[in-house]
Parts: sequence; structure tokens; C-alpha cells
Amino acid sequence: MPVERSHWKTWFRDFPAWECPTCGKGHLKVIKDFRHEKETGLSARSRKHYEWEPDWINGRFVALLECDFAACGEVASMSGNYSVDVEVIWDYNGEPDQSWADFFQVQAISPTPLAVRPIKAAPENVKIALSKASALVWQSEEAAANSIRQAVEHLMDARKVKKLVVKNGKKTRLSLHARIEELRKKDPENADILFAVKWLGNVGSHAGGLTRDHVLDAFDFVELALDNLYGTTKAIILKKVKSVNKKKGPTKP
Repeated sequence: MPVERSHWKTWFRDFPAWECPTCGKGHLKVIKDFRHEKETGLSARSRKHYEWEPDWINGRFVALLECDFAACGEVASMSGNYSVDVEVIWDYNGEPDQSWADFFQVQAISPTPLAVRPIKAAPENVKIALSKASALVWQSEEAAANSIRQAVEHLMDARKVKKLVVKNGKKTRLSLHARIEELRKKDPENADILFAVKWLGNVGSHAGGLTRDHVLDAFDFVELALDNLYGTTKAIILKKVKSVNKKKGPTKP
């Protein structure tokens, strides 16, 4: 399923309940009284300025999260930055009510929630690269995109797409672009999907070239390709469709 975008925002007023990366059944929630903030020294000193306003406040935070699935109970640590800004809440009459509030920028979660949870049949090294990319989203969109690109390289290996050619008696490594072109000869649909990931990964090689939404798009693209290549749901449903059409009605369970 597509990435839950609200779980991967740059700034949070309230933390979401991330799917537990360990069990996949429960959700990681902040443990009460285990979140702490500390204003930076520069921020604290700025309070003496005659023009000081609350939105000058910034600092660091840490927190512990726990999986709410009783049979799991995983514990995760989280850290990042916080700042104060205006929060607008609309009342019952449709009138805005403004107040100062803390907003949090996640920099790390360990173990990190997964942007996508590939099906079990997907290659292990592809899943590892996507997990690494999930952890990097909080720190660098470019680094995350490069890790997703590595997942595509691993996928090419798993699909046995050649990576070396002999030219003038010497072995030359094929670029990812060339390997996807090779895949296109047998599987044009998934080649097109993976080309989109590659183009985003190329932009990720340059600082500031990608937004977080672009990276989340890349996760969605890879997940779709993995579902196409290793998923069984579509085949099972189409088999039932064929059976119903053949009998022109319901079939036996």
C-alpha cells in the first residue's frame, strides 16, 4: 500500500502512531513522561533581547516509544529538534484561534519505522536497502534516494539482469540505466516503474534536488514493482475471476 505521507512529515505538532518495524502488527507510541525537550543555549540567551518573541525558541528533544502490541513490546528511541510557532485551531463558528505551540522535527528513530514493508518473498538485500532508506529519510532526502537506488540494483541482480559486458576484450560494468533497458526487453511494465526510481535517484546525487515527497514517491514505485514481481494477490484473484466467468456464477469455496 502507498506510503502513509502523514507519518513522514518534516515537522509534527503531535507524533503519529508509526507501524512497528519489528512486528508489523502494533504501533509505536510515545511513552508518557518519556519525552524531554531542552532549549539551546543560544535560544535561551535570546530571551534577553527586547524584540524577543516565543517563535525564537528552539532546542532538542528525545523520547522513547513503545509498540502497543502486547506480544511485541518493542521499544524505540527518537531524537530531533523542536521550535515554537503559531498553531491555528478553528472553533465551532469557523473562527481561527491562535496560540503558541511546540513543533518537532524528527532526526532519528531506532529501530526506524518502515516507509514500505515489502512482501516476504522480496529479495532480502532489497528489503535491507529499503529499511536503510527509511532511516535516512529523517536526515537526508538525497541519501535516502541513493539507498532506494541501491535497492533497484539489488533487484536487478535478483532478476538476473546482466551487469557486465565484454568490450574490446575487457569486462565493463553496465550502468543501472542500461540494466533497466535490459529488463525492458522482457518486462516493460516494471522497467518503466524502475526507470522512474532511477531518475529520482539521479537527482538525489545533487544536494537540494529532491523533496521528501519525491523520496516517498520512489518508495511507492519500488513497492509497486515488488508487488508485481513477487506478490501473489493479483494471481489469486484473477484465478477466481476466471473460475466465476467460466461457471457464470459462484464457485465452491
